[in-house]
Amino acid sequence: MTNTKTNKFLTPAQAADILGISVATLRKYSLIVEHSTNDGGYFERNKQNNRLYTQKNLDDFNKMVELGHGPKMTLQTAAAQIYPVSDAAKATNGDNNGTTHNAQVANLENTIKELRANIEQQDRVIQNLSKKVIKLQEGKADDNTKSEKDTKYSEYLAKVRDAKAKKDKADSVKTSSSSKDGENSKLQTLVNMQVGEQKKGKHWWDRFMK
Repeated sequence: MTNTKTNKFLTPAQAADILGISVATLRKYSLIVEHSTNDGGYFERNKQNNRLYTQKNLDDFNKMVELGHGPKMTLQTAAAQIYPVSDAAKATNGDNNGTTHNAQVANLENTIKELRANIEQQDRVIQNLSKKVIKLQEGKADDNTKSEKDTKYSEYLAKVRDAKAKKDKADSVKTSSSSKDGENSKLQTLVNMQVGEQKKGKHWWDRFMK
């Protein structure tokens, strides 16, 4: 690279020729400088939006390349030492930092709102489930009461049936006993008749012999 000086703006082709590099390499250096300074308008541009260079720009390129060849150095680290960050870029960074901070705060607030909404929804779900559990427990209690009543009624019917069965059995025994008493009475009458006739010297079969 050379240190040829000129007071005019140089086109990319002219600047590359003076530096002894290609236009593509010059464009690469220019992008490194713009990135390092956070200033896309660091270099002047013509109506066709092509970059224009001054001798000062060329001298800075030479310094950047020379420093970049040092140990543990790159063109990017060299550019960071040679080219200061513009005040506009610093202000922009400050604004960006403030904007980022505000965005983070807004995101946190939205997250908190969403969490609160979820908690409220879960509380409503829990309350509804609790009400359903209470209703089920009340219904179960009613069923238990009804079951107890049914059991008592069944026991009462069983006792009534048992009492009726015992009464029917007792009546049957009484009827059977009365029938036997009647037969015994008839038999006793016949015996008495026979005994009476024997006392008179007659037999009971004499009545059938006449």
